Amino acid sequence: MNVKLRLYGFALAVVLLAALVGWAGNSAWQQLKQLRKNFGSVQSESFHLADHVESSVLNLNEAVLRFDLHRDPADKAHFHKEGEELKRWIRKSSVTTSRELDLLNQIEVALEAYVTRTTHRLEERAQAGSVPSPKEVLEKVEDKGQILDLCTRLKAAERAALNQFVEDSHEALGGLQRLLMALVALVLILGFTATRLIYSAKIAPLRAQLVESREIIDRQEKLASLGTLAAGVAHEIRNPLTAINVRLHSLKRTLVRGSSEHEDATVIDQEIQRLDRIVRNVLHFARPAEPRQIRITAGSLFSRVQGLLGSELEKASIRLSLASSPTLWIRVDPQQIEQVLINLIQNAAESIGRDGTITLRARSTLMPLAGHATPVVILEVIDTGKGIPLKVQERLFDPFFTTKEAGTGLGLSIAARIVEKHGGALQYQTEVGRGTTFGIVLPRVEKDADEVETENLTH
Repeated sequence: MNVKLRLYGFALAVVLLAALVGWAGNSAWQQLKQLRKNFGSVQSESFHLADHVESSVLNLNEAVLRFDLHRDPADKAHFHKEGEELKRWIRKSSVTTSRELDLLNQIEVALEAYVTRTTHRLEERAQAGSVPSPKEVLEKVEDKGQILDLCTRLKAAERAALNQFVEDSHEALGGLQRLLMALVALVLILGFTATRLIYSAKIAPLRAQLVESREIIDRQEKLASLGTLAAGVAHEIRNPLTAINVRLHSLKRTLVRGSSEHEDATVIDQEIQRLDRIVRNVLHFARPAEPRQIRITAGSLFSRVQGLLGSELEKASIRLSLASSPTLWIRVDPQQIEQVLINLIQNAAESIGRDGTITLRARSTLMPLAGHATPVVILEVIDTGKGIPLKVQERLFDPFFTTKEAGTGLGLSIAARIVEKHGGALQYQTEVGRGTTFGIVLPRVEKDADEVETENLTH
């Protein structure tokens, strides 16, 4: 479920990133388009507007001077034509700032007044044939100076607009750069997240499963080879052992009870029985019986084991308690799983020695079995013993490895094989000085309706 949620979240992140990239691309395109537009407008007119007006006014003034000198009607017509063209050109011109627009309007008003007064004076002088008076010359210079002053101010406004345009362009380009860097960072983060997600969701479980499968195969091959060898050796030992046991019983009947010979025969008989148990364990390890599985509750298994071992453990001041657990159903061979539980409880008791607690608890969870997540029931044996040292943990399930003087080293190996036959696993957690928890992991099953009805009838 968590993997699905993470995949959905990743898909949503991809969609959001795609929308963000689209928005950023569109925003960048609009900003670049606006920059090109502004640059084009500034470059096409604003840079040359004041110079053109200034040059045109000077040409108009030259035409007036030529007319005053030569009284040529062509100069007057040229003045009128150039003045009208300049006014039309100013009306069609566009600027980028309100300051430039205000100055351009003032230039247009001043030019209109200049052209009107100058045209009126030219008409008067053409009719009178007189030379312009000093007052007229001064007025003409003042009109021209006003226009040229406005042109100078327009040039300053153009330079300010240009500087502002460059500043805005730098800021816009910086914003685009930061936006692109943020997008690149988001893409890298998303790529890294996607890689981790795919690895954790797909590759890592497969890798862990492959390693686990390889370890299981190697262990099974090792156990199979060892089991075959052990079965052969046990079979060869069992035949002479049986003959020795028969002859010993015959011999004991001829011995006087209480004699040293009879005591020696008793010791020999006990050792023969111990050897027989070892042989049986070896054969059980080599050829474990197929489980006869039935549906049963975890609590019923715990109750039976507590009845078998509880009183014996009390002699060592060890309390065997049942933790409160829900009713959980499993499909097992009761005798084989009881054997596993007894072995784990006895190991826990030996780890405690005296004065301790062994707790039996069942819980349900979801964990991988056979390569996929499975609802399971875990039968736990929790002790307050010494814990398992690290060196012992490395060989804990190895056949014939034991730390006990009289142990065979087959108890946990047989327990693990029994649990594997049930489609489960045997796991443990330990802390030196605080205790150990062994868990029998088994597939969980649901109780049949027929079984519910049968239980109701029996009650």
